[in-house]
Amino acid sequence: APAVAAFGSVLGRSFEAQSMIVVVNTTLTTLGLIALKIPGVWFMSTLVFVCSFVPVVGVLISTTPMLIVALMECGVGKALSVIAMVLGVHFVEAYVLNPQIYSSHLDLHPLVVLVVLYVAEHSFGVSGLLFAVPIAVFLMRLVQAPSPATAELANPNANLTPRLMVDESDGSDDVTH
Repeated sequence: APAVAAFGSVLGRSFEAQSMIVVVNTTLTTLGLIALKIPGVWFMSTLVFVCSFVPVVGVLISTTPMLIVALMECGVGKALSVIAMVLGVHFVEAYVLNPQIYSSHLDLHPLVVLVVLYVAEHSFGVSGLLFAVPIAVFLMRLVQAPSPATAELANPNANLTPRLMVDESDGSDDVTH
């Protein structure tokens, strides 16, 4: 049961990180749509918000209406601008936001996040991206967790911390250092 609780904690932290990424992604996309003067910004922003929780496929689903509206209302040039904006936001999300936010929430180096996401996507497809980072963090912590026999070796300064002790010789509750 402790392992399940530990995994649940990691999964929760991962969801917090993904939620932060979704908010920033949606904000950047909304600003891009406003700058490009694409009609229906609020509907498309809501769609981006919802779809951002779905790795890889979400960006395709949310970009399609943007492209259709830009093409039908404004022409090919505006549709190409939408593609460029989405690619820019996706680049920032994939190579800046994901590694930085996941690493800060899960105490994981940003390069490890990139490698884990890359390997998961290429090994298991889109479904691998959903749980790649939480599973990797859980496994890394499981492997790094010291056993009771090696806990003192893992923390050589453990004996240097002051401890409060109760003097039990006379039955009093005097605290000594």
